Amino acid sequence: RKVCGQCSKMEKANPQESKKIKAGLKGISKEAAAPKLGTALKIPRTKGCKNCNYTGYRGRIGIFEAFLVDDKMEEFILNNPSTAALKKEAVKRGMVTMYQDGLIKVLGGATTLEEVERVAAE
Repeated sequence: RKVCGQCSKMEKANPQESKKIKAGLKGISKEAAAPKLGTALKIPRTKGCKNCNYTGYRGRIGIFEAFLVDDKMEEFILNNPSTAALKKEAVKRGMVTMYQDGLIKVLGGATTLEEVERVAAE
């Protein structure tokens, strides 16, 4: 879900939230366009208002997971790897997981950390 534009505001993340975000984005590929992780991370906080029916959210936003299938990856897939092995190889080759994509959107102010953890916790 997307945060309400009228009642949400960006605030400094507490130490526990910062730790989760930094751990979740550790090792993410440079092509993923992840924001720089400074010391004072800001994330959206919602209050709830008439516009969002007092939920803090209005609208939806997608979080995605995709990876490039090049010749080496195609060869790997043709060897019938386990799901875990396939995910490990895809991440090694630069795949951004749904959780990581969600964290990028949290730092961009589109959704909350709680919402990402609810739908894509690893």
